[in-house]
Amino acid sequence: MNRLRRLSITARITIGSLVVAALFALVAVVVIRIGVSSILHNATVTLLTNDVAAPAEGLPTKPGGPFDLPGGGQELAIVSEDGTILASTMPEALEDRIGTLIDQGGQPHDVQAGEEHYLVLSRSVATSTGIMHVVAARNDETTALLLDRLTAALLVGAGVLIFAFGGASWLLTRTALRPVSRMREQADRIAASTPDEVGLLPVGPAQDELSELATTLNDLILRLRASADRERQMVSDASHELRTPLAVLRGQLELAELDAGDPEALLHDVRSSHSTAIRLAQLANNLLELSRIEAGPSSGRIDWRTLVDELTDAIDRARLLVSSDDESSGISVDFEYDPRRRPASGARVALSPTDFGRILDNLLGNAITAIRSSDQPHADATVTASLVLAEDADEGHVVVLTVRDSGPGMPEEFIPVALDRFTRADDSRTGQSGGGLGLAIVGALAEAAGGRVVLANTEPSGLTVTVTLPIRSD
Repeated sequence: MNRLRRLSITARITIGSLVVAALFALVAVVVIRIGVSSILHNATVTLLTNDVAAPAEGLPTKPGGPFDLPGGGQELAIVSEDGTILASTMPEALEDRIGTLIDQGGQPHDVQAGEEHYLVLSRSVATSTGIMHVVAARNDETTALLLDRLTAALLVGAGVLIFAFGGASWLLTRTALRPVSRMREQADRIAASTPDEVGLLPVGPAQDELSELATTLNDLILRLRASADRERQMVSDASHELRTPLAVLRGQLELAELDAGDPEALLHDVRSSHSTAIRLAQLANNLLELSRIEAGPSSGRIDWRTLVDELTDAIDRARLLVSSDDESSGISVDFEYDPRRRPASGARVALSPTDFGRILDNLLGNAITAIRSSDQPHADATVTASLVLAEDADEGHVVVLTVRDSGPGMPEEFIPVALDRFTRADDSRTGQSGGGLGLAIVGALAEAAGGRVVLANTEPSGLTVTVTLPIRSD
């Protein structure tokens, strides 16, 4: 069995086909031999019956003879009532056992006489001189020879057919597995290629199992490539973005070591180091979160009521952020939604409540930060979030989340790349704790749910971020 497993698929299928074909051929030969043997036996019985019929019809009129027995292989004997053979063309071996042959009845039976094998039939005839007997015999040598030759011919033919079937199985298997060989060769080339080279397994025109396998493997290759790209991107981003704050933290710690004799300076250095460490932790968490989001679609489901609850909770968190920061005082945070219009009870958005809350927190936090960092007075600054149910030509019913602020907006040339990682509208990338990942996380979460994010400046000032999320039915 282990040796068989080491063989190729073509060899195993060919061997299996030969074994099955041999079994079927053997069964066919046996069945044909039995059938032909039965036909020949019936034919011999018919001939014996005819051999006995003619003499038996003439005995009542001529019990004393003369008896005209035919030749040509017809072995007959006329026996009187007392067992005397009146006429015979039988061999001596059968004549010596004539009484036994008569006693065995009027049904055909096999008799072995020396090396010869006979089929014998006897019939009793009532005549004027008493009961007489007609005994006929047929030698089975011809029948046995015919069966042997037929069997030999069948075995030779079966052998030829078996080997022809094996050859055909080998050719068909090689032809059927040829796409597999091409797939293996392409897989070797893909394994030896660089990550930037595009290569997929060939998919045949036929809609068969091999095409389905190639399609599934191509999907797997694409997912693995995307996963590898995300890992490379995360490593690249981490090494690039963490380098500066780590250098700053190192410098702050070295400065703290130098200021060990000055408590106030040491406290200032420790606080600065703590702030940098917090930024590093948030940056690392954002990188991991973004990698998790891009790894696959969200498995969460959230209904309309939970969406509204998350909106109000996010507004409360934003108001708490504004009230706890003196630089943000005067900024008004509010929300809007129509309680009378809501989707069907089974409608869901493909996001978890935590992910939807993360979208709100990032958008509201970005809006507050933009207003706080601007030169405009904060007394009349506003941040408004609205949640509405709308119709979309492509998606049908959708949930539209809109966050508007009265801040300075964004440069128009920056809006197309605003959802990319580590992009900011100004040069102070290291001055913010988010590291330029807030809008990237929003875009990744919306895309994972099948939605989209659109940014646009508003007049006279401010930015509007619109998140469209399709509604799915359970």
